[in-house]
Amino acid sequence: MDVRKTPLVWVLLGSQRGDNNQLRALAEALGLPYETKQITYNPLGKLAFLRGQRLLYLTQQARQILAPPWPDLVLGLGYASMPVARSIRRRSGGRARLVHIGNPRTRLADIDLVLTTPQYPLTEAANIVILPFPIGNPARAVTLESDEARWLRRFPRPRRLVAVGGSTRQWRIEASNLDWVIQHLQTERARHGGSVIAVTSPRTGLAITHLLRSRLTGKTDACVEDFPRFAALLAECDEFYVTADSVSMLSEAILTCKPVGMIPITRSLRGRVGHWLRQHLWMFRSNADLSQFWRHLETNGLIGSVESPIASNVADSTDSAVNAVRRMLDQAARNANLP
Repeated sequence: MDVRKTPLVWVLLGSQRGDNNQLRALAEALGLPYETKQITYNPLGKLAFLRGQRLLYLTQQARQILAPPWPDLVLGLGYASMPVARSIRRRSGGRARLVHIGNPRTRLADIDLVLTTPQYPLTEAANIVILPFPIGNPARAVTLESDEARWLRRFPRPRRLVAVGGSTRQWRIEASNLDWVIQHLQTERARHGGSVIAVTSPRTGLAITHLLRSRLTGKTDACVEDFPRFAALLAECDEFYVTADSVSMLSEAILTCKPVGMIPITRSLRGRVGHWLRQHLWMFRSNADLSQFWRHLETNGLIGSVESPIASNVADSTDSAVNAVRRMLDQAARNANLP
């Protein structure tokens, strides 16, 4: 018999760093005991019809770590995690509550709480909370390590950080546009001093990475990947220029309350076709509409351009997310005690 009084939380981690950062931020802020479960997929994961509660699409290692004692709360992100969460709930005898971040791309009625953001086409419902930003504020929580501080001292202020994501199925980063951004910032550096630093992500293509490295070769220029950490760069740089493909990097930069300019991207062929279909009332439940998020930022005066970055003063979404989860857990406890 399970005699736990304090709820146990399982966090289903995936392969995307930004997604995992959101999950960890929510788990930490909840203040409940939690365990992380790294979910990995075998080749069957590419076949959507096999993503079911039998979990045939998980690696053996991932299936083995999903074992009792079962949690009271499961946090997940990404549509591939939903069958895992539902399987855990079934195996827990229905006790586990499910919280999903983002867009589940599945039926919503049996998910206890969905924490989503403006780029996803989800309609309002009692179990859906639309947050203005993804969860977490890494610059606020980071402590600078000595080697990071030493490295950053080489770069005079103002430090201009170019944060680069990567092309997606719907959108692509134009090398020519990014090249212009670097040249513009180097011109600003020549006029007003400071430095230019670019940071790439795991999604950044080799051609874009090569372009950045070839352009940022001076003593006050640099192109980095994993060091210093992105959170450290957010805390210690003074201006941010972020490619529009990354909702998480845009949000994290805005939450520093320092000037941020968005680097435009263009629709891919697939993106143009999908946009045309959406314009003609063919709705896709799975596709994020990044332009919705950009409109949210622009309408609220939270983002500027490369030539005119904007600083804003906004609160992160963590408190709102935590409050929503706690309300859901309290309601579930009350329902469980009903005669």
